[in-house]
Amino acid sequence: MTCHRGEPSETKEYQILKDAYLSGHLTVVRSILAGKSKERGLHPKESILYLKSLFYLKEWKEFFLVWKDSNIHPPELVLLYFKVLLLVGEDENVNEAELNQLMDLVMVSPEAILLYLRVKNHKISVSEKKLFLAQVNAFRNTLDVLEKELNRK
Repeated sequence: MTCHRGEPSETKEYQILKDAYLSGHLTVVRSILAGKSKERGLHPKESILYLKSLFYLKEWKEFFLVWKDSNIHPPELVLLYFKVLLLVGEDENVNEAELNQLMDLVMVSPEAILLYLRVKNHKISVSEKKLFLAQVNAFRNTLDVLEKELNRK
């Protein structure tokens, strides 16, 4: 599968696919995008929609194939990729670049920390552990502030 460069305009066809995805017609979205990927390749937004559909359909083999062929790996898909790795339990070789993408998300996602720990089988360095514990405290502080803001009248 090749991906076209650049951001596609919100075409009517893409909007229909997006609406179908959002309304739960994942099999339809998958079928259409699988066909498009064979015909002409996918735009980045289509690739993202395709991978998300495959994730929620639990089509792990196809997910891995599309992931490897795609150069589109936004943060949301990085998290989904590592979830699939753990769900499948395969010994997929995680390359350093992918692990670095996950590590980049540690500052904004507690889920990224959990995924990192599980992928590394809890074999982390002392400095990584200190970083993660500090980040957990930062998440707690943010949640406390959020709760106070929400409880304001």
